[in-house]
Order: sequence, then C-alpha cells, then structure tokens
Amino acid sequence: MVKPQNMKLLLIFLAIYLFIRYFIPSVLKMIFADIFKTAEKKSNFDKSSTKKKEKTNEKYGEYIDYEDIDE
Repeated sequence: MVKPQNMKLLLIFLAIYLFIRYFIPSVLKMIFADIFKTAEKKSNFDKSSTKKKEKTNEKYGEYIDYEDIDE
C-alpha cells in the first residue's frame, strides 16, 4: 500500500511541476511581450517624429483621382 506521507510528497511534486510547466512560462511571456511593446513604441515614436505623415489609408491604399488622369 501507498503511505499517506508518500501521497502528500507526490502531490507536492506534482503541484510544483505543474506550476513550473504552465504558470512560469506564461508569466515570462507576458513580461517579455510588455518589454518588446515598450521598446517598439519608443522606436516608432522616434521614426514618426522625424518622418512627415501623409493622410493615406493604408488599409485601402492611396487614393487615385482618375478624372485627372483622363485629361
């Protein structure tokens, strides 16, 4: 038979394993994602401040006025 002390020890090891296996990687992923987002925002801010912005919709592309082309 399995002693109750051994079962407690197994449950403790299982809990530690599951904590390391699932919780810690997700926490590290959130931390690194936050670090990379802040670094990306800083680099985008530097680029946007030096470059002149044009009003174009990147989703649809640049507007072409075909009436001016026909003339």
